[in-house]
Amino acid sequence: MRIVTALAAIFYLAIPASLVAQPYPSRPIKLIVPYTAGGSTDATARIVGEAMSAILAQPVVVENRPGGTATLGIDLVAKSKPDGYTLGVSGVAATAIIPVIDSKLSYSPLRDLDVIAGLISVDGVVVARPGLKQNNISELLEFARANPDKVTYSTAGIAGPAHLNFEHLQHLAKVKMLHVPFAGDVPAITSVLTGDVDIAVVATASAAPFLSDGKLKALAANGPGAARMKILPQVPSVIEQTGFKDYNPHTWSVLVAAKGTPPDIIDVLNKAVNEALAKPDVKDRLERLGLTPLAGGDARWAQKFVAGEIEEKRKVIELTGLKRE
Repeated sequence: MRIVTALAAIFYLAIPASLVAQPYPSRPIKLIVPYTAGGSTDATARIVGEAMSAILAQPVVVENRPGGTATLGIDLVAKSKPDGYTLGVSGVAATAIIPVIDSKLSYSPLRDLDVIAGLISVDGVVVARPGLKQNNISELLEFARANPDKVTYSTAGIAGPAHLNFEHLQHLAKVKMLHVPFAGDVPAITSVLTGDVDIAVVATASAAPFLSDGKLKALAANGPGAARMKILPQVPSVIEQTGFKDYNPHTWSVLVAAKGTPPDIIDVLNKAVNEALAKPDVKDRLERLGLTPLAGGDARWAQKFVAGEIEEKRKVIELTGLKRE
């Protein structure tokens, strides 16, 4: 027996260190944000990533890779090694819009990504410079109805969630405005501040600093259902002002990894995300930016949520005829 034990020990020591399984995670984790720094997706990644770093005892390093209405960064995740060390924050555009309208997209969310956990729901807002004559969305729609193609609106990109949502609103209101896309919320807001564009449809997190200092005014809350913004509860939602109950601009993000990531690693990450989102300080930091933790659940819940959202967005895309030009 001693001889067998000794031989086993010798055999184990002869195995290269690289082949000995290491507990996950044993090195830094890269978290890809498919947008420029400063927006709601970037804020989500940095706030939640910081909390996850403490929970996992390994750095979670945020890397901004904007482009392609968020598909460039998520494509990098889909093509990465499925080992849990390259993750992505994937939102409505890269998960439930572009894959529906672009048959040539290099990845398919349900085929090439593992959805690990829900992250946040995003409070949205329609903003304008203080000098704009219209003070709410009802007045804006009334003006747009009488002046087709005269109102310009900016978003964080062609075929992004804000673009789809506002095209849906125009369809319901029977008006036509001109879309001016940018590479993120920050440049979309800048275009309004400079007077180049009339209004911006963005995440509240991105507009909050400009709303608080009076450089922008809010025309309507543009978040989940008829919900008002927690940081600006006095501003009525689009649904409150228009009565369009079919309008549901729910914008969200989830944590994803390449398909084939081991279930035990997915479980570790799912638990870390849910633990991070349950921390009072994390919730407070997110909510002050108009970001609400998405209902916690295991990876199966997250995968089912995304599949349902894809089907819902598919119906709105068919209704509006949205295309990726």
